[in-house]
Amino acid sequence: MDGYTHVAYELSDTLGRLTELQSLYIDGSTPFAERQPPRRNRVPPRAHRLLVRSAIPSLSLGSLAALGVLHIRACDRLTELPESLGELAALTELHIDACDQLTELPESLGELAALTELRIAQCGGLTRLPESLGKLAALTRLTVSTNDGMTALPESLGQLAALDTLSVYRCDRITALPESLGGLVMLTGLSLPECWTLTALPESLGLLSRLTWLVLRSCRLLARLPESLGQLAALEYLNLVGCSALTMLPESLCQLRALSRLNMWCCRSICRLPESLGQLPSLTVLDLGWCWALTVLPESLGQLAQLTTLDLTYCRSLTEIPESLGRLSALHSLGIRQNHSLQRLPFALVHIEARVFGDMFDLPDVVFPPAAVVDRGAAAVQQFLYDNYSALKILLLIMAGRRRRMRRPPAEVWYLVVVEFL
Repeated sequence: MDGYTHVAYELSDTLGRLTELQSLYIDGSTPFAERQPPRRNRVPPRAHRLLVRSAIPSLSLGSLAALGVLHIRACDRLTELPESLGELAALTELHIDACDQLTELPESLGELAALTELRIAQCGGLTRLPESLGKLAALTRLTVSTNDGMTALPESLGQLAALDTLSVYRCDRITALPESLGGLVMLTGLSLPECWTLTALPESLGLLSRLTWLVLRSCRLLARLPESLGQLAALEYLNLVGCSALTMLPESLCQLRALSRLNMWCCRSICRLPESLGQLPSLTVLDLGWCWALTVLPESLGQLAQLTTLDLTYCRSLTEIPESLGRLSALHSLGIRQNHSLQRLPFALVHIEARVFGDMFDLPDVVFPPAAVVDRGAAAVQQFLYDNYSALKILLLIMAGRRRRMRRPPAEVWYLVVVEFL
């Protein structure tokens, strides 16, 4: 294929005669279609790539036997695609974007035996995909994005045996996924961001044995995850950001032996985490920022030997952090900001090398325990600090102790507070 693109401003009946045409781009967007003079360009009969600037009311594909790529964009008056679409035997890539008047796709879509990529985006009048979708045996990537009128995906979806990536983005009238989802045996990536009315995931989700990443960002009405989640043996990344209706995680979560990143930022209804959380041997990143209802962390947190990043920013109901945190030898980033309910922080923090991001600003100078308290030993000093200082002041002491940068501390306090805990 040469790199030159021929441009036309009208579609003609001769389009079907372009027997060597491999890529066809039809763009009806106003900035292009209306700025050009009303003329017909002569397209060489052996053209390989053609861009048509036309807001066409209908589309006749003819017999484009060599066509491999078809992109249709912003054709506002396009209401349907011809049944002859299924005759494009060489078509591997089909994109349909911003065609608001398009109400359905032809059943002949399922005859595109070579199709590997299908993208349907911003087609507000499209309410469904044809059942023939399941016949696309070669399809590896399916993207359905911002189609406001679409209410469901076809049951035949589970027949797409070669599908590797499924992305359903901001289809805010889809409330559930078909149970046949578990039939996607080759699926490695499932992305469902901003499907705001999605309330549940099918139990068949656990059958996706190759799934490595699952994105459920901003699925605001999703109240629970299926217990079958624990069967996703290959899952490495789980994104639950903004799932504000989610109240808990399934106990089966601990079975995700390959999980390395768990992002729960802004899961505002989560009040507790499963005690089995510490059984995730591969977990390196745990983001719990803005989990407003979270009151306590499990002691098993200290078993996450690979954990490098822990974010607890704005967990405003969190009252304490477990002592087991001091066992996280790999931890290098710990976020503690705006945790106003924290009553105490573990002195075990002096044992880890993590960089702690906390509110250290506008704190008054640290006042050390009086001699009478120091005389009673390390336990009395620690209790004094817990009783008389906010959690953030204690954090300041811990960090100062760990770095050996206390400003002229009394020798007794240096020994009891620093040496004792190092």
